[in-house]
Amino acid sequence: MIEQVAWSPRLGAHLEASRQRAGMRRVDLAGQLSVSEETIRLWEKGSVQPSVDRLARLIALLALETSEWPAPTGPGPDLPPLARRLRTERDGRGMTQAAVVKILGVPQATYAGWETGRSTPGVPLFAGLASFLGVAESDVATLCASPFIVDYAGWPPFGQFIGARRQELRLGRAELAQALDVSQSTVVSWELGYRVPGSTHLTRLAQVLSVDTASLAAALPRRLATTTLGELILVRLRELGLRSTDLARFTGTTEATVSRWVHGRSRPAPKNLTLLAEALRMPYAHVLEAAGHAA
Repeated sequence: MIEQVAWSPRLGAHLEASRQRAGMRRVDLAGQLSVSEETIRLWEKGSVQPSVDRLARLIALLALETSEWPAPTGPGPDLPPLARRLRTERDGRGMTQAAVVKILGVPQATYAGWETGRSTPGVPLFAGLASFLGVAESDVATLCASPFIVDYAGWPPFGQFIGARRQELRLGRAELAQALDVSQSTVVSWELGYRVPGSTHLTRLAQVLSVDTASLAAALPRRLATTTLGELILVRLRELGLRSTDLARFTGTTEATVSRWVHGRSRPAPKNLTLLAEALRMPYAHVLEAAGHAA
């Protein structure tokens, strides 16, 4: 789990720079995190510290350099309340799962299912859980009744497909990433439409999600680029033997920003168009025309 760190103007400035590299306004980031634009401003100023959960989402959304903070290995934002509560309690006490199951008197595999959200305890076990968590049995019942929800509204079709299946299977991002032997940030990039899985990962993803490969492939975007500028970028990258990561470095942005340009989710600022033309080794007028700007 991400540890609380001493927030500072330095970290706030790092957050602001990452947001700008991602091509996001404060109001856009605020909408993604369900906070006010003023809250984002205070974080960036260094006077207010994000919560642990929101810091984890910031790292995922902006691809922040995690050398600044511990990696988000704790419960993700799509875990059900009971799983989150159990992990928080166990981590707070510095206990292993083996130690907890001795207290609760259940097999470790059973308890692991509760912590990952794959299963919920029966009513006879509520009393023991209530004692362990220091809450009333009615509170445990409420936690168990709360569903596993993946908030995939606003995701592209392929991401919605993955999110819906994860919700049905009660499968967290961390578990999916582990099953596929990829990082959580890779799963995030697939769900948010920044990248698409290769054929090997697509086949494995279909197996883990218990769907046929054809149905999963049908949800993939028909074209990698949805704009004239996007087509131009992809063609020139192939011609020059470059990757999107190279283009991001040449233009001083992030790979996620390049993806948004390609898919038409955002338009490069004038200064970025100049850098884009230089990186693609093309006349500025051609890039400007493809971007849909008046010459």
